[in-house]
Amino acid sequence: MKVLADYHHHDLWESLELLCARLGWDLFRPIGMDWFDQGYWNHERKWHGDAIAKQYLQRWGTDENGKRHDLSHPDRYQNLITLDQAREDPPDIVISSLAHNHEGFGLFAAQVNATFGLQIGNVRFSAIDMAEDRWDLAKFGLISGKLPGPVPVPHVIYHQEFVGFDPKPPPRGLSMIGTRPDGQVDTWHDGKFRISSFVQCYPESPTYGALTGAALDAPDFDWRVYGAYGQAPMDHYSAGNIDTCLGVARAMQDSDVAWHAKAWSDGFGHVIHNWFSIGRPVFGFESYYRDQLAGALWIDGVTSFDIERRSRDEVVALLRQLEANPEMHLRMCDAAAARFREVVNFDEEEQQIRALFAQVLP
Repeated sequence: MKVLADYHHHDLWESLELLCARLGWDLFRPIGMDWFDQGYWNHERKWHGDAIAKQYLQRWGTDENGKRHDLSHPDRYQNLITLDQAREDPPDIVISSLAHNHEGFGLFAAQVNATFGLQIGNVRFSAIDMAEDRWDLAKFGLISGKLPGPVPVPHVIYHQEFVGFDPKPPPRGLSMIGTRPDGQVDTWHDGKFRISSFVQCYPESPTYGALTGAALDAPDFDWRVYGAYGQAPMDHYSAGNIDTCLGVARAMQDSDVAWHAKAWSDGFGHVIHNWFSIGRPVFGFESYYRDQLAGALWIDGVTSFDIERRSRDEVVALLRQLEANPEMHLRMCDAAAARFREVVNFDEEEQQIRALFAQVLP
């Protein structure tokens, strides 16, 4: 089977590649501005013209033989397909993961007699968002989230697969030397109990004060804020950006506690799932995830701590308790990793997806 999908998120794309590998299918992303010029790719067209399309459709000088090196997953290459190539050798399945592309990709699928479906999972899940989804054009849905209304076509609710985020005991202040995924030998822990956040543009959020306030009360801990700061000014907690997903996994494994105080604009929730997969006590807003796939991972006092229901003093006291009590800390790490594997089973979800396609494919 040949699958065409609109590319916009590197971790979503990796998950689709992993799914297609399980199914024995080949996955392609569109390349070339013809997809935009002829009306198939329309993401953000209304507001930005062709600027956003150029980010995803223009060729790179390093593209070679219809493939692009995936810089965020250095061991992977993405298959590229032009509009002419897709017409000459059509895909069997077309998937759109962006609401503005649903109509155009649905039209293309109809023109080449392919089965069209929607992947929903890296957008916000609200009634307004769902109203944009063109289920009337789709034969199936792959949904990595909980939608606020009924889905009118055969579908599977599933978790986006990832690799490399394996359980590992926390360093607990030990300085370690080793080889990073990029081959560089480095010391990546400075001997302090480390609390890390991987929420993109977190310092722009009104909830950032929860971290900075706790950090002021516990300056002896190593507080790390990874990712972009957006329009917010840089501060001394900034740990910079990490270019590869395996680099993110290593930095998470080299942390003692996950600080994930996110309360806005999550899609599937790669970061929160990554944290639980590795196995770290998660400090954050449980209520935000209550109606999302990651909600089942939160068990207060067992796998996580809800900072919304606790004072700053209580939060800092819990962090100090984890540092002082290795048995409690390791128990929570193990519980978080075990809970992830209780809730998420990629092998079982593969069978559900196989059954879905057996139902909808001609």
